[in-house]
Amino acid sequence: MKDIQDRHRTLKESFSSNPRSVRDSKDLLSKFRNVLSQSFEPIAAAVKADFNKPQLEFYVAEFGQAIAETNNIINNLESMLSSPSPKTVPVTFSTMFMEVEKIALGTVLIISPFNYPLILSISPLVGAIAAGNNVVLKLPYDQLPNFSRALTEVLESVFPPEVLLVVGGGVTESTYLLNECKFDKIFFTGSTKVGKIVYEAASKNLTPVVLELGGKSPVFITKNIDLSSIDALLDRLLWGKFSNAGQTCVAPDYVLVDSVVYEKVMNHLQKAFEKFSKIDNKSDYSHVVNQRNFDRLNGLIESTKGDVIGGRTVKEDLFIAPTIVSNIDWNDPLMCEEIFGPILPIIKYDGSFQSIIKKVTENHDTPLAAYLFSSSEEDLTMLRKYLRSGSILVNETLMSAGCFVTPFGGIGSSGFGNYHSKWSIDTFTHERAVLKQPLWAEFLLAERYYPYTEKKLRKLMLLSKIPEIPFQLVKSILFYCLVFICGYFVGGVWNSFSR
Repeated sequence: MKDIQDRHRTLKESFSSNPRSVRDSKDLLSKFRNVLSQSFEPIAAAVKADFNKPQLEFYVAEFGQAIAETNNIINNLESMLSSPSPKTVPVTFSTMFMEVEKIALGTVLIISPFNYPLILSISPLVGAIAAGNNVVLKLPYDQLPNFSRALTEVLESVFPPEVLLVVGGGVTESTYLLNECKFDKIFFTGSTKVGKIVYEAASKNLTPVVLELGGKSPVFITKNIDLSSIDALLDRLLWGKFSNAGQTCVAPDYVLVDSVVYEKVMNHLQKAFEKFSKIDNKSDYSHVVNQRNFDRLNGLIESTKGDVIGGRTVKEDLFIAPTIVSNIDWNDPLMCEEIFGPILPIIKYDGSFQSIIKKVTENHDTPLAAYLFSSSEEDLTMLRKYLRSGSILVNETLMSAGCFVTPFGGIGSSGFGNYHSKWSIDTFTHERAVLKQPLWAEFLLAERYYPYTEKKLRKLMLLSKIPEIPFQLVKSILFYCLVFICGYFVGGVWNSFSR
């Protein structure tokens, strides 16, 4: 542990004594992108060895996304680091030169999870590095040893030790980092239970935290679903649920189907499920990452009161086949907490769409994602109005997690803070105001000084009633005033020489 403490100290000292320029950060990220782009096969093989993750899934959901997001940040970093000027300013501030700059926070801790280990490590990492921070990255060595070693090799070949420290181990190392090392921000992705521990530890040092958690993300299939495209829609649903064996923070957790279309949806769903029914422990399909989660998921299958389709398990390989469970209610064991596995419960509902949204908010408020399968704009408007969620996807699943040109993050019990590309820059920087008051403006400021008089108060009250001035107009006026003053001075000097 002493080595972690010493290296952590090196990162903090390096940040204070040798801050990186934007050019330096872009050069580091460009080098990292080039090295990572040549490392697909060894990293994909490592993830395959850890929990049988298919190469296609790994490339689509992680590797390709990591390269693309890094490119996006490199190409747009200057604009991402800029802050917009105010549109209008009160007259009392109109003489000031003002700007807002984004500055790096310092040394930050990123704790990455096991389920999408590459993208959920790289996405916050490149944002933190681009913003000018130094980083301690805690990888899931205890659960994914092969992947963690492969990624560490890539990272340490690019980033110098005064910029990045990769930490291995498991709970012991994470606990040490949280309790013994002071950070300027902590970024955690994982379960709500561990998120609470991270939050409590961070509060002791008043360290700001981003928590990317999860929750039970509902799928609403309303009576307004486009039945002419139902097969494609259900393919999207099952893909979203069973990718990565359901171990996805934004995976569809359960499905709510309007009774008007329930029979038709179930008939087509069983047909769409046929391709998954052939999957076994030898297939190119992800396994559950650890024994604890396998036992939990197996227990859910055994205890549910619903009708189970699929549900085969192989304990030796930590394999659970894709599973659908129908004819359940809100009290079923499957509806108690986030499933985080390849089990899809389906509930039939009667009544209005608004009433089922209310039922969701009563049972599992603020999910990380909400999915709507409907062609009705009215349904979407109602969902946006009555349900708080990290994101809403219409006739699609999962994509919010990979769409790095939009923010990603939770609300309420699903977490707080967000990231992705520009939003990662915002997360890992502080917006600092820089204000400069010119000395020539002193004649306008005299009324604020002691001694205070009734006359001064009346003047200041009158001043406060003047409407705000467009900021660009203020800049133009100040510019032309400066030109006039300079011209007046230069003209005076010229005339003195001309006499």
